[in-house]
Amino acid sequence: MTVRVNWDRTPVSVHHEQQVVLEYLVLHLRNKYGVRKRSLVMEDRDEGGYLFFIYQPCNPRWIIEFDELNIETKEDE
Repeated sequence: MTVRVNWDRTPVSVHHEQQVVLEYLVLHLRNKYGVRKRSLVMEDRDEGGYLFFIYQPCNPRWIIEFDELNIETKEDE
């Protein structure tokens, strides 16, 4: 599953079904591009899954680059 981004809202929201994928994305954006103004990853009560908000400019290519890494985790059964 890919990361979904709602660029039409302020602040921008980033969504995924797995919390750990968003945590990795947060680290990627911070370590590689210096994106630090963001919320914690939290449960998305409206659409399910998880989300976080970005409060500073973020190039869409940075998230596409992360998404192309295909970081997926499997939950323990």
